Amino acid sequence: MPPSTASLVPASARPSRPESAARTDANSVIRSLADATSPELGAIARGLTENARAVRVSIARGWFLFAIGSLVLAGLLSLLLVVGRLPFLGAVFTDPLFFKRALVVHVDLALVVWFQAGTLAFLALALGDRLPRRVVGLAFALCGAGIVGLLAGALMPGAQPILSNYVPVIDHPVFLTGLAAWFAGAGIFFATALAAPAPRRSALPDDALVALRVAALGNLIALATFVAAWRTTLPGLPAIGYYELLMWGGGHALQAANVAAMLGLWLALLHRWSGASVLSPAASRWLLTALVLPHASLPFVALLGTSNGAYTEIATALMRWTIFPVLLIVLGLGVRHVAQRWNSLTPTRSSLPHASENSERVKVNALHLEPSRLDRRLVGLAGSATLAVLGLVLGAFIRGSNTLVPGHYHAAIGAVTLALMTAAYDLVDAVSPRAPFALAADLARRGRAQLLTFGVGQATFALGFAIAGVHGLGRKQYGVEQHVRSLGEYVGLGVMGLGGILAVAGGLLFLAVMLRAVGSWRRGAIATAPSHP
Repeated sequence: MPPSTASLVPASARPSRPESAARTDANSVIRSLADATSPELGAIARGLTENARAVRVSIARGWFLFAIGSLVLAGLLSLLLVVGRLPFLGAVFTDPLFFKRALVVHVDLALVVWFQAGTLAFLALALGDRLPRRVVGLAFALCGAGIVGLLAGALMPGAQPILSNYVPVIDHPVFLTGLAAWFAGAGIFFATALAAPAPRRSALPDDALVALRVAALGNLIALATFVAAWRTTLPGLPAIGYYELLMWGGGHALQAANVAAMLGLWLALLHRWSGASVLSPAASRWLLTALVLPHASLPFVALLGTSNGAYTEIATALMRWTIFPVLLIVLGLGVRHVAQRWNSLTPTRSSLPHASENSERVKVNALHLEPSRLDRRLVGLAGSATLAVLGLVLGAFIRGSNTLVPGHYHAAIGAVTLALMTAAYDLVDAVSPRAPFALAADLARRGRAQLLTFGVGQATFALGFAIAGVHGLGRKQYGVEQHVRSLGEYVGLGVMGLGGILAVAGGLLFLAVMLRAVGSWRRGAIATAPSHP
């Protein structure tokens, strides 16, 4: 087995699947015929295949850099937000607008840029060579300008932070232009990936690729809803009311798109763990479409006017009744998939080969043997699923504007983030240079501990918010604005602080491993990882 077993889909799993043996790879046929006809033609065919893979890897790397960059900034800002919530340190900070500005940038980086760029990286890895180069370049340019605009807008004197739900903003033309540029660039790539013909072979299993393309559709629905709301929202409203209405419908559609992307990553990770798909492409298409397609009504509802009560009620009802059924169905099928294969897997696995196996190829292959019950993918999947269910439970208890609300959405976004983190280990392995033994060893050694630390921290963080909210602590209050009156609120904030520290530690460890992987991209050739048939 070559050292390219870092593919998102294990090569060792494919020959044992009868349906895979019956398929014919068009690229392999072309290369074989070319080799039989002429060595020169064979070399050309192999070069075309390698060039296509290089294009996919290059584009995936670009989006992954956006994702990691946004997470670096969001993680640093989250530490400030945790400090601002601690009851004994909050009084040190007397300017609540400082935390509100930090919160705006943190949320937009963590909820918009990180989620969208992460989804785009996996779409690029599967479809990048089928997309027009100029369109891809335009998308990158717009998104890069958008990030600059977001950061520059936060520095504008007198800029007012508006803590609107889902997509908070800073009420300044520079910030708003940056946000629009990011959405435009991401939207162009989502639309192009959605329109691209499906490949015969992909770095993702079919059910996962279908889910990610449905997530692209969900993002486009959200962007269309933003545009429709911008056309009809009354400009004379106070800033908080204006942006709340502007972002409400599209923000709800974004949550459905994020859940679709998370489910797609679950399916990819389960395939990588077990060597078999959870769903057929048709089943994946039906389930994920049932999640996202109802939100296609939101742009038309927004065009009727955002001041209409139906606009807010329909958006809320769609999120309430479309997400949890599909999520629980996929989760149930995933649990059954794991249970069916559990006894066939080894209870433990050594990450490194025996000392006598000293060749570089054997060392790398030893990191990608048959899956284990303790595989980092299963750890990340379990954590993501737990956070998703916790988010559903906390959301069901929300009855007012207290910290149960951030408890709910920190569990929900933590589930998506943990799925992205878990899948990112396979992504960087797939797009890194040949024979990345040091990198692969780092991923194997630290991945499980990092995912566990972040997952436990994020769950504790959300539970702390929930405890404080049950005792009446109001949301969106920082520093001297925050009034802690009961023991329950102190306990909740203390638990929240502990969880926040753990989550930040897990995030920093993730970034350390990922940044090391990014540094390896400058060395060596791209690994020629096999594709999924």
